[in-house]
Amino acid sequence: MKRFLVPALFLALLAFPAAAQQTTDTEKRIQDLEKQVQQLQKQQKAAAPAEAKAEDAAKAKKSKGIELKTVTDKGQLSWETADGAYKFRLAGRVQFDGAFFSGSDNRLSNGVTLRRARIGFKTVIAKDWLSEFDVDFAENAVDIKDAFIGYQGFTDTTIQAGHFKVPFGYDTLTSSKDIWFIERSYSDAWTPDRRLGGAVYYGADRWSAAADLFGQTISVDSTGVDQGWGWAARVTGAPVMQTSNKAVHLGFAANWRKPDAATTGASGMAPIVYATDFSSRPESTKVNKAKFLNSGTMNEVEWVQQYGAELAGVWGPFAWQSEYQWTEVTRRSGNPNLVDHSFSTWYAQAAWLLNGSRKYAANEGLMKRVEPTGKWGALEFLARYSEMDLNDITSLDPIKGGSAKNMTLGVNWYPNYNFRVMLNYTHVNNDEYAKPKSAYGGKTNDDFDEFQFRIQFAF
Repeated sequence: MKRFLVPALFLALLAFPAAAQQTTDTEKRIQDLEKQVQQLQKQQKAAAPAEAKAEDAAKAKKSKGIELKTVTDKGQLSWETADGAYKFRLAGRVQFDGAFFSGSDNRLSNGVTLRRARIGFKTVIAKDWLSEFDVDFAENAVDIKDAFIGYQGFTDTTIQAGHFKVPFGYDTLTSSKDIWFIERSYSDAWTPDRRLGGAVYYGADRWSAAADLFGQTISVDSTGVDQGWGWAARVTGAPVMQTSNKAVHLGFAANWRKPDAATTGASGMAPIVYATDFSSRPESTKVNKAKFLNSGTMNEVEWVQQYGAELAGVWGPFAWQSEYQWTEVTRRSGNPNLVDHSFSTWYAQAAWLLNGSRKYAANEGLMKRVEPTGKWGALEFLARYSEMDLNDITSLDPIKGGSAKNMTLGVNWYPNYNFRVMLNYTHVNNDEYAKPKSAYGGKTNDDFDEFQFRIQFAF
C-alpha cells in the first residue's frame, strides 16, 4: 500500500502547479472579458446622449418643416430648399415720379407722386405648384394686382387661375419695373390688362404660346348682372436667335371680350348697360390726370375685338420694340342708329445700352430687365414714336375721340440691378378733336412738352 501511495502523491504534486497555472489563465481571461464588457458599456453610455441628441434634432426638424436656405442673387429676398422643390420670394417696387409740362393751353398739374408702392410674394410648393400675390398702395389706395395659383408639372407648361394679365399687348405684359420709358405707350390704354380667369402657357427654346379665358377685374361689380367675359391668345417666336442677347422676336395676339357688367342705376334691377369706352393720358405719369384722348361711352356693344402684331429684338447693345394694334367695336343687333367702329394705335422704340446687358426670354416672348456690368452701372439712351387714333367719323353715330402723335427721348441710369433713374422728354401733338375735360380747360388741338423723371427701387 505504501508502495503505491508514494507515487500517487508524487504525481499529485506534479499536477498541482499545472492546474494552478490553468486556473490562473482562466481567471485572467475572465478578467479581460469583464474589462471589455465594462469598456463597451462605457462607450454605449457615451454614445447614447449623442444619438439621443441627433434623434431629438431630427424630430425637431421634422416638426418645424422643410429647411429653407437664403438666396440673395441680384438683390432678391429669396429662400429655397437645397433641391429647389420649395421656394419663397418677397417682391416689391417703389417708383417715385415727377412731371412738369410746358406750352399747354390747358391746366396740367406739375408735381411729384408715388406711381407705384407694391409688395408681394412668389412661391413654389412641392416643385410643381406655384402662387403669386401682389398689392399696390400708391395714392393711399389698396389695389390687388397679381393673385393666382398655378401648376407647372407638365413639361414647359404652366396652368394658372386667379387674377393676372391677359396675354395681349407686348408693352402691357412687360412688368412696370422693366418698361423702357416712364410710362407705357398709348397701346396700354385699351388692353384688357389684369382679369379674373384661367390660362395655359407653353414656353419652349424659341417660341411661346398662351391662351386665356377671362372675366372681369376684381373691382368691377354690378349686383344681379352677369359679368363680362372674353378670351385671348398670343403666339410668339424667335426666327433669329443666336444667343439670348442676339435675337429677333415676332408675335401675334388677339382678344374678344364682352362688356363688363353695368347698370344705369344703383339698383340691380336697373336696365343693363352694354357699354365700353377708351381713354388715355398723353403717356404721362399720374401727376397729370387729364386725358386728351377719349372715345366717349359706346352703348349697346356686343363684342370688343382686338388684334396685335409685335416686332422686337436685341442685338448686343442695341434693342428695339414695336407693336401695331387695332380694335373693332361690334354693336348689338336691333339698333339701327348705331354702327360698328374701328380704332388703331402703334409705336416703335429703340434703345442703345452702354455697360449693360439686356436678354430675350423666348419662352415668355419678352425682354428681361437690364443687368449692369460696369463699375458705375449701365447707361441707356432711348427714343420712341407713338400714335393713337380714337376717331371714327362715320356718317351715322360718329366717334370723335381725338388722335395724338408723340415723340419721346429718354435716358436711363442703372447703378445696379435693383435701382434705376429715368429721365424722359415727350412732345405731344394732339389733333382738333383731342381735348381733356372742362375741369382741365377743355381746349382742343393742344400741343405741349412733358418733362418727367422716375427713381425706382425693385427687388
